[in-house]
Amino acid sequence: MRPDLQLAHLKTLIVIDKQGSFSAAADVLGRSQSAITQQMQNLELAVGRPIFEIVGRGRQLTIAGQELLRHAHEIVRMCSTAVISAERRYDSRTIRIGAPLELANAIMPDVMRDFAKLYPHSRIHLNIDRSRALMEALEAGGLDIAVSTWRRGVREGRLLKMLRVHWVAARSWTMPENGPLPLVLTDEPSMFRRICLNALELVGVPHYERLTTHSPAGVRFAVEAGLGITARTLSTFRSDIQVLGPEFGLPSLPRVSYYLHHSSHQSSEEIDSLCKLLESHEMDGSAVE
Repeated sequence: MRPDLQLAHLKTLIVIDKQGSFSAAADVLGRSQSAITQQMQNLELAVGRPIFEIVGRGRQLTIAGQELLRHAHEIVRMCSTAVISAERRYDSRTIRIGAPLELANAIMPDVMRDFAKLYPHSRIHLNIDRSRALMEALEAGGLDIAVSTWRRGVREGRLLKMLRVHWVAARSWTMPENGPLPLVLTDEPSMFRRICLNALELVGVPHYERLTTHSPAGVRFAVEAGLGITARTLSTFRSDIQVLGPEFGLPSLPRVSYYLHHSSHQSSEEIDSLCKLLESHEMDGSAVE
């Protein structure tokens, strides 16, 4: 008789996929690599087939493993929601949360929907702003929860999600045959601005700033209008864009990490529940670009 699936083992599988290796997952979870291996062997016994295969010097998920991972995300999310639902109380206190536009676009609709189901009488103040402003508001007591690209604030944040940065232009935009590359950028201080400029300068691509704005929404409007290209996550945009790949002579770009920060001034059941939902939704890879 096959053993039952264990929630702890499914969570470990998700961490392995997120971290990229058994050893990295062991470090994150504070377990030995042999313990991680044993958990994965138990999962293979439960599903009746291998979930990892050796490729080169590493491991990758088999088709069965990929399918199990997809269900693992949903199972973990449902368990988190069930626990929160069983513990819930209704409170009229306003919860103040802040997030950058691109991250809010990626996960906030699902998070807000699930939170509203758990706390139908809750009140939420959502602040969409750049990471620096959000962290300043959090440290000043103006926010209960902040998601930002800053890893450290009053205390170290917890890694929530990683989004890939792409070269993005309007669907109708074409590369100039001669002359520098027109850019659409946010003003300083801006992580995306640094990523864009550093990448182009590293490979010697001529460029100039055609439009500079303080608002990420301004970047979206200008790019979709065809004024130039930018380096951003796809979640910043709505439609009518194209991703420019290496065939355009542009360098590769990194992923951006987003961290969850909790206020040291305020705490409540609802705040803790919203943090749990944010963390459970980061396990759903559907929004990761």
